[in-house]
Amino acid sequence: MNNTMKSPPDKNPPDENEIEGLLSRFKPVPSSRFYRRMKAATWRNLTFAQNSVPRARWMPAPRLIWGLAILLMILLAGAIGLIPPIRAIARQIIYSFISAPSNQIEVQVTLTSPGDLFNYTRPSNFPLSLDEAQSLAGFQAKQILPLPERLRLVGARYDPGYHALILLYQSDQFTLFLTQRPLGNSQDVFSIGQEATVQMVMIGDVQGEFVRGGWKVVSTQTAPGSQTPESPVNITAVWDNALPQSTLRWQAGGMAYEIRAVGEDGPSQSDLINWANELK
Repeated sequence: MNNTMKSPPDKNPPDENEIEGLLSRFKPVPSSRFYRRMKAATWRNLTFAQNSVPRARWMPAPRLIWGLAILLMILLAGAIGLIPPIRAIARQIIYSFISAPSNQIEVQVTLTSPGDLFNYTRPSNFPLSLDEAQSLAGFQAKQILPLPERLRLVGARYDPGYHALILLYQSDQFTLFLTQRPLGNSQDVFSIGQEATVQMVMIGDVQGEFVRGGWKVVSTQTAPGSQTPESPVNITAVWDNALPQSTLRWQAGGMAYEIRAVGEDGPSQSDLINWANELK
């Protein structure tokens, strides 16, 4: 036995860097026997080996090129969506609901009568017939037809400020407002709280938006120094997702439509969509 086999191990073995250096310089050279065996290998006679082109290993396939192009487009779209100004602009173009910066707002309105704020939903505030409202609006209004058994048409009103015709429906459980107006007459704004959720829905082949909840008035105060019947009123309201109110909005045929239901036992989202599809 060789005496070197009995020598003790090196007490100072090479560190990791030295081992890596040694391995990087290790370049085995095949023997002539290796080349003879490789030359006689049966797989060298196979068709795919004879017809293979070495360049195919690095040349990208057309499918790979298209895949990379689509991936870049997706990444670009995602990057645009992450830029706040662009995302905010897209949000206002696509949706008809405008998110408030918080869940509390303070606005000042001028009321022609102190009771306007609280009497809006009363039947007396919708004194017009459908024909009278259409005559003032100057366009043919649509109705929910056939009218569900639990709903009855109470009356109509015309809002010249928004060139909007509003129909009031009532049942024993809830109140329903159907608003319609031509596009382009005034800014179409429906403010919602920061925590409100907008759901995209389909009304026929048109995309609509659905929101549950609403603004709840917490205080009203007459503006200081104004005591006339048309005094400005400061209103503070908070957004409540649990408020029994549902709003569906969409646009079609140059018109803007809105169905809003208020009441504890109000209609479901599918009910509102069905009624929207049944407007005639």
